[in-house]
Amino acid sequence: MSDHEPIFIDQFGTGGSGDPGKGPNWQFNEGPFWKLGWQGRLDLWKMFWVYFVFGHGIIIGLGCGVMIFAMLAGFATDPGSARAGASGLAVGATLVALVFLPFAVWCVVSVWRCADNCTIKTRGIWARVIMVGYATALMLPAIEYVTG
Repeated sequence: MSDHEPIFIDQFGTGGSGDPGKGPNWQFNEGPFWKLGWQGRLDLWKMFWVYFVFGHGIIIGLGCGVMIFAMLAGFATDPGSARAGASGLAVGATLVALVFLPFAVWCVVSVWRCADNCTIKTRGIWARVIMVGYATALMLPAIEYVTG
């Protein structure tokens, strides 16, 4: 090495490749998706579109199926009573809520933490704005119920 060659200082861990994800400090993201999302190690587009948007579609679809099945199970216990069907529907809604609420909390925290993992930083800001609105919309019925 001569005194006239430029010295590359790898300040951002890029390894000189121009791709910040493949430098010497790069670590392979191993583990389940839910853990990687919670730690903020997923790309924002994947966390937002795949897990938040399509994940909600899956949860809502399965939740409607569970509620219908629970209502039919209630009618099967007492075919002549609308109260049995309503009771089954309430049990199904409770089961759906027990699955949906932890999923919603995981989504909000994970999208918030992954918001910095995008090339266009305004998308991360908008993702956080959407999460604030979503969390507010989830809390409003509970606040109304408590203060009601």
